[in-house]
Amino acid sequence: MRIMNVIRTRPRLRASGRRAARARRACAIALVLFFAAMSPLGAQEPGSIISTEEVGRWSIAEIEEAGPQLFEWYGTPEAQYPVEEYIVYYTTSDFDGTAVEAKARLFVPIIEATDERPVLVFGSGTTGVADRCAPSLEEPEVERWGYYRTNMASYAAQGIITIFPDYIGFNDPMRAQRYFSKAAEAHLMLDGARAVRHFFADAGFDAVPASDVFTAGYSQGGHAALAAADLRDEYAPDVELRGAIGFAATNDVITLMQEAAYYSPYIIYAYRAMYGFDEIDPAAYLQERWVETLTEDMATKCVKEMELYYPFDGRELFTEEFYEALHGGTLEQDYPSFYRRLSENESGLSGHDVPVLMVQGGNDIIITTPAIRSYISELCDTGAPVQYRLYEDARHRHTRPAGFRSSVEWINALFAGEDPPNECGAF
Repeated sequence: MRIMNVIRTRPRLRASGRRAARARRACAIALVLFFAAMSPLGAQEPGSIISTEEVGRWSIAEIEEAGPQLFEWYGTPEAQYPVEEYIVYYTTSDFDGTAVEAKARLFVPIIEATDERPVLVFGSGTTGVADRCAPSLEEPEVERWGYYRTNMASYAAQGIITIFPDYIGFNDPMRAQRYFSKAAEAHLMLDGARAVRHFFADAGFDAVPASDVFTAGYSQGGHAALAAADLRDEYAPDVELRGAIGFAATNDVITLMQEAAYYSPYIIYAYRAMYGFDEIDPAAYLQERWVETLTEDMATKCVKEMELYYPFDGRELFTEEFYEALHGGTLEQDYPSFYRRLSENESGLSGHDVPVLMVQGGNDIIITTPAIRSYISELCDTGAPVQYRLYEDARHRHTRPAGFRSSVEWINALFAGEDPPNECGAF
């Protein structure tokens, strides 16, 4: 069991009495975390803090200096606050309800006056399913997955408390990543919001988390953000989810397999681990040459290697029978078990009524604009208010930098109590 590191209170305190009070609180937090670490995971409430590790502080200058690598020609936003970064481990639930441990990076804006700030839980895009592919381990100078730390620090620099969790199955050699598992992703995101609340209890920061929570994510993370909206009422009614954001969101797993086939081995591998070989047999969907080394490939190839290794065109990846069923409308009839699992893991269409912002790039080949517009039409039919932002020249990975300012404005407007914008009449 991991032993706790004490949460550090900020040094800029205004009086010796306050310093003493914070020191006492820090000791109390350390004791709470220590006894939490000694308790079995299943005995702790979901979202409980297991341990924390201080990473360090980002100055305003450091955040802005790192920005051009992420934001490129969209321009680096002006940072408003320095940021402190932590690694946080917390309890959550797997897709089947089993208690598991999650790892996240937490970014806290350093604000001089006591102030409540909104909380953002952000899910990454696909990075792989092997432990070494965990988003929190990204080294963009070696292999770029998204400049995620810069992205999250940039949100915190706008005054938004931001937590960035690794998906369930990462950092766990006994468990495959729950790739495109609606339940596992929803639990992770909602418990991430709870973990923020627990982290700040008596932590001595001037910025404290408001009850207002937003989920967001890129590609796979958009699926996770909307999954949280789907399951919030039944899994975490205490989490006040004010909005969900999808950047190039891949909410329909069947559509993703149709449009960008080279992510399918990850899906098939993860679903086999979750639902069993008797139900999910890779040989029923993949050509023999890809089946033979599937387990080895999943354990060794992160997303950039995978995109170069597997074909984008499904005709070169799938068996002829499966390809025809996938694209010919007979998937439910010909592969009923797989179809059921793919369908039940579609996210966002439960009728949750959570406001949604969808950000899309006009040059996205992973999830195309017609597919996004079709999905938004379905989302609108459920009653959710939706705002849509299309950046005509943006590719898949450009949606986050292109839509960053829009997402901050949208969060701040809803946090201020404004009515959510609703463009559903256009779909």
